[in-house]
Amino acid sequence: MTGIALGLVADIGRVSVRFGLTGGTSGIAPSDVQSFNASDHPSFTSALIAYLTAVGLRDATLPSVLAVAGAARGDVINLTGSRWYISLAGVEAVLRAKPVALNECAASALALTLLGPSDFLPLPGPPPRPIAAGGNYLVVAPGTGLGIAALLTQGGRLVPIQSEAGHMMLAARGAEENRLVEALTRRGTVASVEALLSASGLVSAYAALAETPAPGLAPEDVTRNASRDPAAAAALGMFIDQLGSVIGDLVLAFGAWDGVFLTGSIARAIRPRIAGTGFRERLEAKAAFRRQLCDVPVSVVGRSQLELLGAAVALSGA
Repeated sequence: MTGIALGLVADIGRVSVRFGLTGGTSGIAPSDVQSFNASDHPSFTSALIAYLTAVGLRDATLPSVLAVAGAARGDVINLTGSRWYISLAGVEAVLRAKPVALNECAASALALTLLGPSDFLPLPGPPPRPIAAGGNYLVVAPGTGLGIAALLTQGGRLVPIQSEAGHMMLAARGAEENRLVEALTRRGTVASVEALLSASGLVSAYAALAETPAPGLAPEDVTRNASRDPAAAAALGMFIDQLGSVIGDLVLAFGAWDGVFLTGSIARAIRPRIAGTGFRERLEAKAAFRRQLCDVPVSVVGRSQLELLGAAVALSGA
């Protein structure tokens, strides 16, 4: 990859941003990666200038790709759950080149094209297939929110498709899932898919199912205690079952018959517990398309921090 022009990539989340450089003599993999907290900077451009100063490129002209936690539409991008917003015109004034923005989950989808077989950890069902042009794939990232993107073949190449499907309404099934919807409604929270399939959703599910309150409960407490706490086990089971249901719907929506990839720390944490749950049953329970859905492989991606790598792929045009 030597000879790619030097460029800047950024992964802009709800509470922090990571910057890196790609291209030059280092190839496509981002280098000089640094993180900045949103609380330490009044704006995104303030953090950007701090990074450029730190790496000695304050006066450079740099093409860039920004992976953002939100819908990458228009010149002004509002970040979901953050006080920051991104002005692409403002970024262009700093970098002296027009930036490209894409959703962070779409960037993760692009990153998958550079990974090897050992990076994919299979879940129950068919084994994963190589990612290649000609296939259609789905990426689901439960984390602070719920990222959803597709990687579809168009014109002989793989193209990331951005989505805000995490904000679709939750389709509850059974008494426990209905209890969660009722609990969310009582506190004025929209019962979206993301309201369950996220870090805060794990806590909400536990609160709806536990007989006694658990103040200060963290998402990792739910996953860690599932073997000895019945409420944690029930909350995690609900999370996994609903994840299967939503994935089945999204495979149908995007035609992602060639593979589903779960990314992020939550996916890696719950992977050992998915076997023996209703995950595959809920994924495949789609009437006329049950047979086709039985053939869809699902894997957890063992690598973290895919967003910067995917932004680098987008910048390189690979």
